[in-house]
Amino acid sequence: MSETSTVVTIRSWATAQRQVAILAAIIVAIPTTYGFQSAVDGDAFAGSFFLLMTLAVGVPSAYDDYWPHYDQTSKAVAWVLAACAVAAVEFTALYLAGTALIDISWVAPVGAFSVTYLGNLAVLAAWQRCR
Repeated sequence: MSETSTVVTIRSWATAQRQVAILAAIIVAIPTTYGFQSAVDGDAFAGSFFLLMTLAVGVPSAYDDYWPHYDQTSKAVAWVLAACAVAAVEFTALYLAGTALIDISWVAPVGAFSVTYLGNLAVLAAWQRCR
């Protein structure tokens, strides 16, 4: 029996490189955020939320907007995993520096998110312009 056009459309959408990159980022973001909250302290909800947004939204958006698409989806997933690792380290370092220097609980996560997200977008935009 042949598949309907709706099933084919959904399957091609679900296996598109953009969707797989988003799914890979989400799969990395959830346990990373849980580990971040467990490691930092139990009251780091804002930090965990902004880290989740950085990894699950920022990384796939950066890939989609600034990076040339690969011919193989596995390369795109590898890029997303590497970018998630870099962004998580940057965010965590900025968050810890912010909480050590500033005693206002909402400034550190917002600042870490802003610097990580906007800084990485600026680097990717500059890289794209130089190519």
